[in-house]
Amino acid sequence: MKISYNWLKEYVSFLLTPQELADQLTGAGLVVADVKPVEDDFCLDIEVTSNRPDCLGVIGIAREVAAIVGESVRFPETNFITTDNGISQAVAVSVEDPIFCPRYTARVIYHLTVKPSPEWMQKRLRCIGLRPVNNIVDITNYVMMETGQPLHAFDLDKIAEQKILVRKARIGEEIVALNGARRALFPDMLVIADGKKPVAIAGIMGGKETEVSETTRNILLESAQFEPGQVRRTSRSLGIASDSSYRFERGTDYESVDFASQRAARLIKDCSGGEIASVAFDIKSERHEAKKITLRLKRLHAILGLEIKRDVTLDILKNLSFKILHDDDNFIEVEVPGFRSDVYREIDLIEEVARIYGYDRIPVKTSISVRGNRKNTYEFVAANVLQFLMGLGFYEVKTFSIVDTSPLQTVNLWSDRENVEIVNPLRQEESRLRVSLLPGLINVKRYNLNHGTEQVKIFEIAKVYLAGSKLPQEKNCLSLLTDTDFLTLKGVIESLLRNLGIVLPCEWLSFSESRLFRDGRAARIQIGNDLLGFIGEAGPELELKTASCLAEMDLDLLVERSNFIKRYQDIPQYPAVFRDLAILVNEEVTWSSIEKYIIDTKVGFLKEIKFLDIYRGKQVPAGKKSIAFNLCFQARDRTLKGEEVDNAQQTIINALNRALGAELRRA
Repeated sequence: MKISYNWLKEYVSFLLTPQELADQLTGAGLVVADVKPVEDDFCLDIEVTSNRPDCLGVIGIAREVAAIVGESVRFPETNFITTDNGISQAVAVSVEDPIFCPRYTARVIYHLTVKPSPEWMQKRLRCIGLRPVNNIVDITNYVMMETGQPLHAFDLDKIAEQKILVRKARIGEEIVALNGARRALFPDMLVIADGKKPVAIAGIMGGKETEVSETTRNILLESAQFEPGQVRRTSRSLGIASDSSYRFERGTDYESVDFASQRAARLIKDCSGGEIASVAFDIKSERHEAKKITLRLKRLHAILGLEIKRDVTLDILKNLSFKILHDDDNFIEVEVPGFRSDVYREIDLIEEVARIYGYDRIPVKTSISVRGNRKNTYEFVAANVLQFLMGLGFYEVKTFSIVDTSPLQTVNLWSDRENVEIVNPLRQEESRLRVSLLPGLINVKRYNLNHGTEQVKIFEIAKVYLAGSKLPQEKNCLSLLTDTDFLTLKGVIESLLRNLGIVLPCEWLSFSESRLFRDGRAARIQIGNDLLGFIGEAGPELELKTASCLAEMDLDLLVERSNFIKRYQDIPQYPAVFRDLAILVNEEVTWSSIEKYIIDTKVGFLKEIKFLDIYRGKQVPAGKKSIAFNLCFQARDRTLKGEEVDNAQQTIINALNRALGAELRRA
């Protein structure tokens, strides 16, 4: 927004130099980007934010300056003498779409002379970068820049059937705009039409056919308010923008529509010698009630951190054109002027007082210390899991919580209840909350396959939503998908548990879920009596092309069982003794049960158990399998004797024989 320094001084008295004025406006929130000398004037380029359309006119800036310097605004003259001929005798005006056009005014001015505008007006327009055209066009531009309210003048004699109709465009209609652009119009666009065709694009630009020229003798002066969203959509769709659309898109003042029309009519009469019709059209769709806000002085002082005197606060609000309805020692009630649509809360009034009072006058407390919040246990564990898996080459993914109704999305590992339905889904085909993260990871895998990436290692940390009595039960889960075999992913999970300080042994129990996992290649993971999660090779129904393995775990249980307290101990000084054993057991016996029974023997110097191999062959009876494993024995206070290790080994073999019927396999 460019304004003239001399023009501004016409409406408010101040002794500031152009640069001092720029500094004061910048301090009040209207940043002045540049100050340039133009002829015998100065042009101030002000950055007006989208919430302050009232400052897109010189009078709006004058209000700000008046508040800063403690003066009042002098408004321009709008009175004029009219002729007895009423406007209704010359033209008929109607509004078909009051939602997109809440207010429309029209005045007829007869017998005017189109000629160059006065030199003083041309100088002000040139100062702000506008090219003078003629007195009528220049006045509409001048008043728009003065008040922030766009206007348009039609050549009355070129309006077909002497009718003005504010309506939606009709199929097949088009218009040639003032800039020469020919555009097809669509039914969602608002136009100003005469008895036959559109003569202007509402709020954006007039038409070429009804423009004011040197031969014009009678005009119809339009001043209106148009719905901002409609103007914005039409401007973007047609690729036509103007100073008018710029203002209508940000919102104009309902109450200023007729003021701008009267101001323009006064200038036209002064500069063209025309006669103004005594009656004007003013079509209003609704009554606008002013907003009322109460400002608590204690709240003002608490927010700003200093006490501003009540009289100072009152003066600031009055100078900003807020009408004081009531005030006492505790409260100030104001009526918000129509041009301040951005003010609708108490905090907005506090901001107005603060910026005019001066942000630089508000004390800064340097004693405030900044402390970072410590991560809670969940955040700490989640970050640890993320760092660990990324270190192994996994990529984190994020999938949607709202899912479709496909059979895959109904797989519920955690509950036997159905998915939670959404009452008002944004998309009908996506109407449920997810009960597992694995279907989302499977879809990510498929997407990568379709785009040429066959090998993936991905994981996700997120919530699943299980049906509850009233509200869904939220469960934090960790899911993994990788193109490896079962044992490799099992090793990843065991390493993760060790990294989280979880020392309790896991049981890997047989599990079947045909929609996700391959038969016989899936397990339920138990820690003590608690269910940690599920792991298995991807089933053929998933059609993942490459051999993949999936796992989903209860992250809340990992958080509960994690232990990051480090206990250090000396490196053992005495050698370890290793024994490799192979035992024959029934096919249904699992390694986890063998491991459990070995641990339950409580052999004091048994340090570690390692699984080695499973063998089935000619030397192994039908229905049996051979499981090989390694035992590590080590004492911290002495070198173990062979007899001690032999006795410990025999204790373990006897325990396995009693519990599982295991037999030591001889070479």
